[in-house]
Amino acid sequence: MIWLALVVAVLLWWLMTGLALMSVHQPHALRRPIFVLVSLLALTALFGVEMNAARHTTFATIAGFAMGLVIWAWLELSYLMGYITGPIKRPAAASMSSPQRFYNALGTTIYHEFLVVGVVGIVCILGAGLPNPTIQNTLAVLWLMRWSTKLNLFFGVRHFNSQWLPDNMRYITSYLKAGKNSWFIIFSTMFASYCTYLLFSFGQIAVEPASALSLFLVGWLAVLAVLEHCFLMVPMGETALWRWAQVNTRKSP
Repeated sequence: MIWLALVVAVLLWWLMTGLALMSVHQPHALRRPIFVLVSLLALTALFGVEMNAARHTTFATIAGFAMGLVIWAWLELSYLMGYITGPIKRPAAASMSSPQRFYNALGTTIYHEFLVVGVVGIVCILGAGLPNPTIQNTLAVLWLMRWSTKLNLFFGVRHFNSQWLPDNMRYITSYLKAGKNSWFIIFSTMFASYCTYLLFSFGQIAVEPASALSLFLVGWLAVLAVLEHCFLMVPMGETALWRWAQVNTRKSP
């Protein structure tokens, strides 16, 4: 089960990240139909949460993992395409103090943060008490690691590829610190690595194959999130992984 989970997690992570990268760099005329399509897929996944969570099989576990990624893709695109962000849509002023910069940085994304909390909460309510928690756990890991990444970008990292952001969202780079790693990224990466170890440990002792697969899928997803933290600490040429998706990363009109 652990190797099946590795293949599924890495393949879907790589594919969906690349598709998201391509989507946010499309011209505005194409972004809208792409977002509508992803919205329909995410809505379908939301309607299927309860049915999926009630089925404790290998197929349902893999399907739940994919459904969680689709819902997360919609959440990410809603922000990166500029549809749901926050009241502040301007770069940080050079004279801002650290508290002011944090307040304004939060203001660039606060509406979206409420959206994420709301969607994750709905998914958890729909799947509560049912035997297959894969969708909930997938979204929980992505949500927590996303917050860790955002805090690390605020406190300071050595490397951040701003070219991955669409032109309409480039103003958020003024709230980030790149060039030197802060203490927080070391702590958060080590803590996330320990939590990832626990996921694999629980997967190893799980009695039912579907339960083990679910934990391994979420565990490998956590490994990939830790790897992304490492990309922030040390430049590793990670853009080569999605070179196929960068052919359309031209400036949007």
